[in-house]
Amino acid sequence: MHARAPFLLAAGVAAIAGSTLASGALSQVIWLLGALVCGAPLLVRMARARGAVAPAWRLVGAGIAVRLVADTVWSVEGLAGHGAVPFPSWNDLGYLVSYTLLIAGLVRSAGGRARAALLDASIVAAGVAVIDWMFLLHPYLHHTSIGRLALGLALVYPVCDLVVFAAAVRLLFTGAVRNPANRLVLAGIGLLLAANTIFFAQAATGTIRSVAPLDNALWLGSYLALGLAGLHPRLAGEPVAAPSGPEPVSPRRILLFGAATLLGPAATIVRLSGAHGALAPGEWKHLAVPAVLTGLLSVLLVTRLGGLARLAQHRLAELDAHGRRLAVALVERESLERQLRHGALHDPVTGLANRALLAQRMEWALSRDNPARRYALLLLDVDRFTHVNDAHGLGFGDEALTALAGRLRGLTAPGDTLARLGGDEFALFVEHGTADAATAREQAAGLAELLRAEVKAPLAAGGRVVHLAASIGLVDVEGHDPRAAIADAELALRAAKRGGRDRVVRYQPELRIAREAFTRISAGLRHAVERGELAVHYQPVVELPGARIVAVEALLRWSPPSGPVPPDEFIPVAEETGLIVPIGAWVLERACADARAWHERHGTSLTVNVSVRQLAEPGFADEVLGVLRRTGLPARALVLEITESVFAGDAEALPVSLERLRAHGVRIAIDDFGTGYSSLSYLHQLPVDILKIDRSFVPTGPEAAGDHAFTRAVLQLGSSRSLPAIAEGIETAEQAEVLHALGCRLAQGYHFAKPGPAHQIEDALTRLNPEPAVG
Repeated sequence: MHARAPFLLAAGVAAIAGSTLASGALSQVIWLLGALVCGAPLLVRMARARGAVAPAWRLVGAGIAVRLVADTVWSVEGLAGHGAVPFPSWNDLGYLVSYTLLIAGLVRSAGGRARAALLDASIVAAGVAVIDWMFLLHPYLHHTSIGRLALGLALVYPVCDLVVFAAAVRLLFTGAVRNPANRLVLAGIGLLLAANTIFFAQAATGTIRSVAPLDNALWLGSYLALGLAGLHPRLAGEPVAAPSGPEPVSPRRILLFGAATLLGPAATIVRLSGAHGALAPGEWKHLAVPAVLTGLLSVLLVTRLGGLARLAQHRLAELDAHGRRLAVALVERESLERQLRHGALHDPVTGLANRALLAQRMEWALSRDNPARRYALLLLDVDRFTHVNDAHGLGFGDEALTALAGRLRGLTAPGDTLARLGGDEFALFVEHGTADAATAREQAAGLAELLRAEVKAPLAAGGRVVHLAASIGLVDVEGHDPRAAIADAELALRAAKRGGRDRVVRYQPELRIAREAFTRISAGLRHAVERGELAVHYQPVVELPGARIVAVEALLRWSPPSGPVPPDEFIPVAEETGLIVPIGAWVLERACADARAWHERHGTSLTVNVSVRQLAEPGFADEVLGVLRRTGLPARALVLEITESVFAGDAEALPVSLERLRAHGVRIAIDDFGTGYSSLSYLHQLPVDILKIDRSFVPTGPEAAGDHAFTRAVLQLGSSRSLPAIAEGIETAEQAEVLHALGCRLAQGYHFAKPGPAHQIEDALTRLNPEPAVG
């Protein structure tokens, strides 16, 4: 509320009370001053905020301003005539102009959008028009004591009030009451119309118009309401926000329509009752006007009802359309939910079940605890499938997996669950129809072999044919925990891969024990270097027959606080986890540092084992050359031992890093020759410098003639290529004599010396190599 509103309200109430209690000229003066004071805020607001006030409000304000001028003229004429104002008078011109401006402003306020409100206002106005006819217009027509101009004005005023009333009702129906300033304006106009109606009803006869105290009070109340509206801050905006679409009829508006329809009959009854049942001759024809108005009201009501019916049909059509859209949306949602559920539980490439669905079905099956059923789980991993992706692309890889999934699906029973766990790994959960454990185990093993054979068969996909193999882990499921069964199958699968791939391994408890040992060893190896638990031992390589040391092989030893761990236990773990890379670098650095002095004093060479994981490192050659520079060991004194698996089936292809090291003088030896890919037929093609004959091919004694053939052939071919051979695992003097007789000049084994720390090698070199050896 504006700060000045209470003062204006007090002034208005005082003016109403003063004009009512006073009499004569004093009453007229108080009323005029009160009207000017109450209406002033609205006029000042309109003048000061011309650009901010909507045009419709400016018209309403102009109408009020003109009415104030007309009221001033009225008051002056009343004072001059001692309370009587002539009719017609100059003030009537101001009132007519005021009506014109008010009607224009109110109509413009509603705007052309409020058509339903216009029809509703017309219905109410038609009902009120009957009352105007009965009590205002009709009485004027029966008075012949006034002239034609006075009669015309007397008829125009009620008609103008009716139009203003209709425009105000229309504005009210458009939602103007939501704005407090609008409510005050409509209240002021309502009080004005009420005062006018009472005044015109009282002035239906005579040529001089007098004002009753009630009229003055209502007119001052009208100015007071308009003045309060002028103080309200929301007056500056648009006076109404008409609804953008068809507006339904509220219950209050329906009651208002009912009242409007009853006004005509009620006014007629009242009129007839006032005539005591007797009408003057010819007066019946004046009832034609109420009849016409009542008929017009009926037409308007029918029109409005028709509009409401169309609105209802429109809304019903919208609801139908919305219902259809909702039905389509529900169908689409259900379809999407099915797709999401399927996608959450199935592999997108092959359409098989995924890990989650496999676990669900396993849990459901195992929870039934049916003694007549036994279950098995097979995990299948396609061996070296990355080679297929590298050669033909990931797209072809997906096609191949999809084709393979179709093949595997053909081997499953209706109750089985075939799943893709990711990558090239599949799982098959099998429900046996037997309670016999032995039969179930046999069936599971047979199915595993069928799966392996199906994978090995030529596979056509994407216009190509590929040949695959698979490693399979099999577990006979016992208990109720799917996760434990999957973990056991993974252990069996890992064992199948470590065992050479393309095979089936059934889970045994020993696999879990081995895995626990693997985990324990890998955890210990991660910190073995920094804890000082690793050591390098050396085993001599001697020259036959004199046993002079020509080289030493560096061998890794691990002694954690729990006790020494054999190399054949921790080295495979280091290779599988990749720890062999940092550990191998540490061994190379330590061994080269120890061997430098031995090479300078005795000419001995150093052999160091290198794993495939180390060779796969991009900077391996740079690392070896860097170690040689730091330790000062010549490159010709270093021999790197590799296994035949490095060649990957190509006997003439040596890794680039080793070719680079050979170019710098580092020699390459094949360790455990004869146990891998190589054969005597292409021994002469191997790009190496030294052969180390595996202990399994070393003759056990002079009488073991069958053991001599392979060794003799290797030694003869090596000699023809000037390729030295070192026999490993010599444990007896007889073995050393046989090897020397066969032409072997270098040997290594417990017969000569066990692996030991550096100081033992120094003692042995001092004892056995008094002079520098050639190596």
